[in-house]
Amino acid sequence: MKKRIFIGCLLLLSVCGVSFLYHFRVEADPRTQLFIETSATFSHDLFDQVLQEHVDENGRVNYTKLKANPEKFEAYLDLLVVAKPAEWSYNAQLAFWINAYNALVIKGVIDHYPTTSVRKVKLFKGFFYRLKFQAAGKTYTLNQIEHGIIREEFVDPRVHFALVCASRSCPPMPNRAFFAETLEAQLETLTFNFIQNPEQVRIDRAERRVYPSKIFKWYDEDFKEGYDGVADFLADYLPPEDAEYLLSTDVQFQYLDYDWTLNDQKK
Repeated sequence: MKKRIFIGCLLLLSVCGVSFLYHFRVEADPRTQLFIETSATFSHDLFDQVLQEHVDENGRVNYTKLKANPEKFEAYLDLLVVAKPAEWSYNAQLAFWINAYNALVIKGVIDHYPTTSVRKVKLFKGFFYRLKFQAAGKTYTLNQIEHGIIREEFVDPRVHFALVCASRSCPPMPNRAFFAETLEAQLETLTFNFIQNPEQVRIDRAERRVYPSKIFKWYDEDFKEGYDGVADFLADYLPPEDAEYLLSTDVQFQYLDYDWTLNDQKK
């Protein structure tokens, strides 16, 4: 009897162990196997060209075309591997990590394309937590880049409107790369456009409700950096009459549902 209980316990531990390892198992990008040695000067120009060629005015990506002709995109990913952003200015570093995140999201999609959602690529949020990529000489998941580097080291709530999770409800993919010289203007424009978009932020005066993107719920703490919370942040980018209404009236927030359908040009 004791022997059966002991064997049963061992089997249970084995099943639990396999489940644990599956949950946290990481799928490695081929670039994690080899660092590329190059003396090439780093530039975002290749990614800028890729975005102009494959992203439309609505921020939808032509993954079919990019997967069929990835040479220019792959060359940019190779540059990401050996870049040394720690030696650059603040704006250059932030532009690098935003571009890296968006490029690696695209890479993750085309590696598993065709798919209709990043949530179908891996279970247990695996697209963001278990796929691994090379950038700046180290191995990262998308989650580590977003939360461990961009949000932690740069502390700018506007990044949430520049980072694209390849889904319909996330910010549209810009069709230009980010550059240090234009970063401030780019962040301001993207934030303004996102909040002015009624599909992302809507005010219903009759119901006395505000319907913002769920991004504002998930990252509520980030909008307290220099602001008195989400309402105060929104007011900075809304028309004067809407800003005044939002700040002076007792309105209720009801966050919009999030559409995880792939931001694909192909319908």
